[in-house]
Amino acid sequence: MNAAKRVLLVRPAGVPAVDGLAAALRDAGAQVREFELAPSGDCAALLDALEEGFMPVVLKAPADG
Repeated sequence: MNAAKRVLLVRPAGVPAVDGLAAALRDAGAQVREFELAPSGDCAALLDALEEGFMPVVLKAPADG
């Protein structure tokens, strides 16, 4: 069975999305969801994506330099 790759891009509130990352993953054949983790956010949606087999990738703010 050739299952599609599923990626969940998780970024903390206030961290900008990485330009082109989601599109590049989709172009490579992955199913991509994006999730902004906020203190008052919908954690149920995060848990649902994990239950559906999405692999979480946590993004962080780029280092200054």
